[in-house]
Amino acid sequence: MKRTRLLFMASLFALFVLSANAVCIILQTGTRELRSAPEPISGESSARYETESMSIPGGSPVGQAGKDDGTAPVNVMVLGLDNDKTRCDVIMLLNFDPGTPSLNILSIARDTRVRSGSSYKKINSLYAKGGEKRVADEIYEITGLSVHYYVTMDFRGFRKIIDALGGVEFYVPFRMKYDDPVQGLHINLKKGLQVLDGKKAEQLVRYRKGNLRGQGYIEGDIGRIRMQQDFIKALIDQKLNIRYISKADDIFRIIKDNVKTNIGLTDAARYFSSVIRIKGENVKTFVLPGESYLSGDVWWYIYDREQTYSMISENFRT
Repeated sequence: MKRTRLLFMASLFALFVLSANAVCIILQTGTRELRSAPEPISGESSARYETESMSIPGGSPVGQAGKDDGTAPVNVMVLGLDNDKTRCDVIMLLNFDPGTPSLNILSIARDTRVRSGSSYKKINSLYAKGGEKRVADEIYEITGLSVHYYVTMDFRGFRKIIDALGGVEFYVPFRMKYDDPVQGLHINLKKGLQVLDGKKAEQLVRYRKGNLRGQGYIEGDIGRIRMQQDFIKALIDQKLNIRYISKADDIFRIIKDNVKTNIGLTDAARYFSSVIRIKGENVKTFVLPGESYLSGDVWWYIYDREQTYSMISENFRT
């Protein structure tokens, strides 16, 4: 298991932190004209989904942008890279509706099977072949949702961000104990409600199984993804509010050395007032529907296209 498995949590703060800095700039300069949201970075022309067949009753076709007045939903792709920065160990799509405001979080298993040329590849390997653009294209083909922004991270800084925010109160549902000297990974969390500092938060989001048979999540990696999503909800509910603007400079210094993004200051300022109003009850989490499949000695995650279509059309804002 890679050290970078769960850095996507810190990426949720990239928009917030940039927003706080952008607001300061706007207040000082009097600038009110914010540039339009960028064109999607995903390549719609090559999508398997045709927008006319992906229309939602009473709404726009999936992937079709609405009015560009700062209230149209936007999609942010979040990638957490492994140690050599050639694969995506974490792949998420954040569907943000400023008008509500609400946030849908779709987690995509790193072993998801996709076609690349004449052969099948795991989606996490596409980053080495074309960076953010290549992964965004595949996400569009899987979901029909355009990708407007991306946030790409490595692991450094995650613990510092959690510590800078004073930790996160979280209920650990069961005893988590695991040791792997090869990885230098040592997890030792007690069951119960507690404030997780950066080190303990890292242990929570990296845990998948114990050293003994039968310990860990029954669903394996999907179980870990769901725990990560619960942690994100707690993180947003407790920390994503106006009180933490005073921490913006500290967090920004941590993030800027560990984040690659096309979110600019003016982009973030567009959504600032909506972002700080997000509450846990307005955050919904999803996992790309499918099943794990062992072929030879290789695990693949085969996503279900029909279930994916239903999930997107029923829950995601476009």
